[in-house]
Amino acid sequence: MRLPGIEHAGRFGARTALAGGWRDWLAGAVGRDDLAGVAPARIAAAVLPAQQGGTSWIATPVHLSAGLSRVHLDHRGLLRLGEAQRAALAASFAAEFGASGLTLAPLESGEFLLHGAGLEAVPTTEPARCAGGEVAAALPHGPEAAAVRRLGAEIELWLHRHPLNAARAGLGEPPVNALWLWGAAGREGCLRREGGAPQRRAFGEDACLRGLWHLQGGACQALPPDFGALAQRAAGAVLALAVADELRMSMASTFLQALRALDERFIAPALTQLRRGHLERVTLIANDHALQLHRRSALKVWRRARAGLESFA
Repeated sequence: MRLPGIEHAGRFGARTALAGGWRDWLAGAVGRDDLAGVAPARIAAAVLPAQQGGTSWIATPVHLSAGLSRVHLDHRGLLRLGEAQRAALAASFAAEFGASGLTLAPLESGEFLLHGAGLEAVPTTEPARCAGGEVAAALPHGPEAAAVRRLGAEIELWLHRHPLNAARAGLGEPPVNALWLWGAAGREGCLRREGGAPQRRAFGEDACLRGLWHLQGGACQALPPDFGALAQRAAGAVLALAVADELRMSMASTFLQALRALDERFIAPALTQLRRGHLERVTLIANDHALQLHRRSALKVWRRARAGLESFA
């Protein structure tokens, strides 16, 4: 299946490896180098009232699929809960785990922020990086991760009997059978908030992106239906596109079909605007690699074509 926008960027874009990942790159791009290396959960927590002591974690609701010997996380297993479901689950968590000092706060991204003491801020894998694969290798290992793994197991038992999942089943939605805890490791940093509105606009449901824009003095907005809906707001815009979100909109789609839909609605139109001179540059980021294109990038006709996501491998 062809991906015209992505393949055009792969052929003509300047490729750069992002050693610190896309979040550190974006922080630097908007003038917040002070946030490089800061734990993603701390940045995501910026939208909530400050909490003293303990460690913060992003808690992503997931649906894990169990086989005979392996546990798998499908792309559709990355869940985003609506406001009512988030509120219900947070209240239930307080009743079940509150005595242990743990809190679970809803985030507008459809996820949660878990906060508490006694949990070592061990390195963890973001669930989106594990989607489409087995879970075992992505879980935190070692004695320092024992408390986090134990809490994860307790949460799974709690969710197994939770009435929320009966309600989701009635709506044809997959059950939430785990909360994937991640994003606690990193620098603490000084999370100062800028005054005034940021020069750029951000769109998407990423919890860390929303926290970053809050620290910029603005607010991240929901993703528009397509690039054309941005109109005059396209210049300087940051869009967080998620294949998992696209798949949930069309349950019959495959991963490549969902990626093709995002390409058609956002990436290819952005590159068209670039070629017409309405934008100065477009940067695509995936798998910790960036492809940057300028207005004259397509003149480099000697560059060979690259199929699919080959440029981000």
